[in-house]
Amino acid sequence: MASIRSSVGRDGVNSPKDVRLVQDLLNGSSHPPKPALTVDGQVSPRTIAAIESFQKHVLDRKRPDGRVDPEGRTLAMLVKNSAAHAMEESKDLPEPRSGARLGEGDYLRAAQSLACEVACVKAVTEVESRGGGFLASARPKILFEAHIFSKRTQHKYDTTHPDVSSAKWDKKLYKGGEKEYARLAKAMSLDRRAALESASWGLFQIMGFHYRKTGFASIDAYVEAMFESEGRQLDAFINFIQANGLDERLRSRRWAEFAKGYNGPRFAENQYDRKLQTAYEKHRALG
Repeated sequence: MASIRSSVGRDGVNSPKDVRLVQDLLNGSSHPPKPALTVDGQVSPRTIAAIESFQKHVLDRKRPDGRVDPEGRTLAMLVKNSAAHAMEESKDLPEPRSGARLGEGDYLRAAQSLACEVACVKAVTEVESRGGGFLASARPKILFEAHIFSKRTQHKYDTTHPDVSSAKWDKKLYKGGEKEYARLAKAMSLDRRAALESASWGLFQIMGFHYRKTGFASIDAYVEAMFESEGRQLDAFINFIQANGLDERLRSRRWAEFAKGYNGPRFAENQYDRKLQTAYEKHRALG
């Protein structure tokens, strides 16, 4: 959750970083100031007026005080309201459709295409998505990467939107599960394409910016397929593995080399190679 260290607004401490966050939340709320506030870290009469208007119309306060406190209700509602509004504004994602799950025949098809054991493919699904490509909402599992979004937008949202744009990878920014869609929606309201390319998708958690290597002509076509079924997610995985020359590493079970190519040079920090080895041995024993 976005947070401030000290009070913002009338009679507040008004540190520039905290003020910028509040200004950004106000602009992104369902009751935004018009025209939008300049996110400059300076408390102006318009910023205070915007806080009062939010308190009056969203919190239903009879006597708004124009102040946002770190542990107060105004900040909590600003965070919740702006995230919900961003989701509402970004309804151009495909509709959930309860896509079909993979069966043994699908795993066999993938193994034959990659000339590897079925257990190798199952190992990747287990490590990347715990063996399931969809959430309870029937939307594909995603993980939004703030450091990728930051890079793809030239770091211009790092200060104003630190929860979705960060110069460095920060594990604390992950919300997990359905909450990742709120983060995605907020980023989409800033730069739709960069946001979609900055999330990993589905059963195999392949980043959106790899859409061409997964066999799709556009990021929208890739996302559409991720919503469709685990079978389409599997097709994307096969294409991605072949396009990156990772099939030989997978079939020979050189897990460290495969993890480096699949997850990046910092794979060892999360022990991806060891997890893949353990998952492979489990699925091989199960037959």
